[in-house]
Amino acid sequence: MAFERLLKGFADFRIGYYQEHLDLFEKLATEGQSPRILIIGCSDARVDPGILTQTRPGDIFTVRNVAAMVPPAQIPPDERHHGTSAAIEFAVRGLGVEHIVVLGHALCGGIGALVDGTRGAYAHYDYLSTWTSIAQETRDIVVEEMKGRPREEVTRAVEQAAVVNSVRNLMGYRWIEERVKAGTLTLHAWWFNLTVGQLYAFNPETLQFAPVVGIALDMAVTGRTPLSALEPEAFAAALAGRKPAF
Repeated sequence: MAFERLLKGFADFRIGYYQEHLDLFEKLATEGQSPRILIIGCSDARVDPGILTQTRPGDIFTVRNVAAMVPPAQIPPDERHHGTSAAIEFAVRGLGVEHIVVLGHALCGGIGALVDGTRGAYAHYDYLSTWTSIAQETRDIVVEEMKGRPREEVTRAVEQAAVVNSVRNLMGYRWIEERVKAGTLTLHAWWFNLTVGQLYAFNPETLQFAPVVGIALDMAVTGRTPLSALEPEAFAAALAGRKPAF
């Protein structure tokens, strides 16, 4: 039944949305894509960047993986398979995007597995722990800082800290760092609470996630942002004495 829904969905798309936006698809086919925004999101079926932002085909370049993670830059580049890094490079160097958004979310299974570690239900998986170890240091620092807090609170703090960690990793790619410092590229760390439909954005000045209200948003990482604001120690220290944004 689930698979049949896919086929019916495409049939509806073909005679509905596609026909209604035929000029758009013809333009995309003949002129190519020119998105100004790259969104790095989670593979979670509940958090679709295109639906969340109500964008049209061609508006955003999207990379999705477990927990919306950005691996550190491999310097010098090697011959292994770097799918996420390759997609980011294509968006930045090939398409010239002006914004990169790392979009984490509440109830993230990948982050939950990272928090639980060898005690978790997914500890025996072949690839999951290796991938989520991208944020292992960040996880350890936040968990230590929040020792004694409820697991839900700790997990949501790690979800947010992992997003900041991914933004920090983005700055490790020379062609991203150059553009951020030149003012032609801006980085954003977002966290979406799907249980209440609220979006939060990281403020590098206050080191916390604040709710996004309306359509004006100044909270971002630019060439003026000190890299120290993206360190896991700084974010974890800022959590002391207050709860993470829910």
